[in-house]
Amino acid sequence: MYVKLSLKDIEDALEQFYQHEKQLLLSKLLSHLKISKEDIALLKAAETSFDFWDNPEDSIYDNL
Repeated sequence: MYVKLSLKDIEDALEQFYQHEKQLLLSKLLSHLKISKEDIALLKAAETSFDFWDNPEDSIYDNL
């Protein structure tokens, strides 16, 4: 049987998790989403390219 959950359903369920369950899910999430370690490494390496946005003038956009 297949059950389709909405993002809201998943968010509501996550609110019910204990902190240790959230941490366990986070540790397994990349494999569940099929994101490779190589892709994560490339994203991590690219982070410094966006350091120029970390300034007081642009802070008004931080919560968009």
